[in-house]
Amino acid sequence: MKPILIVGSPGDPQARRVAKAVRGLGGDTIYLNSASFPERAKYSLENGVLRIGSKHFARPNAVYLRGFHAHALSDDFERDLRERPQGLMAQMEEKSSFLTSAMLTYEAHGVPVVNGPWVNAQHSNKPYQLALLKSAGLRVPDWIATNDPAAVRRFVRKHRAVVYKPLSGGATVQAVESQDLTADRLSALRYAPVLFQKRIDGISVRSFVVGNKVVASAELHSTELDYRRKEDAVIATELNAEERRMVVATAKACSMHFSGVDFIRGPGKPYLLECNPSPMFAVFEDKTGLKVAEPFARFLLRA
Repeated sequence: MKPILIVGSPGDPQARRVAKAVRGLGGDTIYLNSASFPERAKYSLENGVLRIGSKHFARPNAVYLRGFHAHALSDDFERDLRERPQGLMAQMEEKSSFLTSAMLTYEAHGVPVVNGPWVNAQHSNKPYQLALLKSAGLRVPDWIATNDPAAVRRFVRKHRAVVYKPLSGGATVQAVESQDLTADRLSALRYAPVLFQKRIDGISVRSFVVGNKVVASAELHSTELDYRRKEDAVIATELNAEERRMVVATAKACSMHFSGVDFIRGPGKPYLLECNPSPMFAVFEDKTGLKVAEPFARFLLRA
């Protein structure tokens, strides 16, 4: 059987666990170390063929695209951003172009890339993904992405309880307070638009979908609005029939063969928050005892 190509850092816990699971199932893996490229790792695309150093790399059975490591605002590039910002931005663009081209070339030749570059781009284009989900008839909280202070005030008057977050991800979710609606505070919108969303109260749930099957789910308990700021407990849970259908339909609407679907489980109907194309799951496995890497590895080997 051809090997599974893992695009990411060998030090990444998710990549390591998938590699271990693939080997445990009798398969083989090879890394395209995006964290070391282009500074240390040497890769070439020659006439559409990927080479690692001087070695021609045959087409893999499938690709696990964990990440490109090409975000200029990452902590890894803090010094470069300070000392050579323009050079760093140009470097990240060229790096992304090379890696995206390699992935798209594989897809063009029928190699499954999980998940491909255009699907992965949903992570940093949240309004587009929310529109996808709404168009598929799935339940998402009302939202608006805007740099218009008047539009923000109208939205808050309509929904009362509102949260805000970046369109491209990264920062944690914040509740809109009265001081956020002052002219001085809203004037910051002239620098960048912001995503505002109706607040839905309830329990946060993360479900992992592989193919068209939910393989693991857990409730994420926190006293904070955003559990990433203070995760109090991660508790394995079973989805009811409606939640299961919703989660699988979400991954399908986003064209994701592997995803982490976040939703709010409240006293009424569940509401979707987002569908992550390259979710972190190592800590989730440790805290719940549930398995994500193994069923994902099986999927890659069958692809």
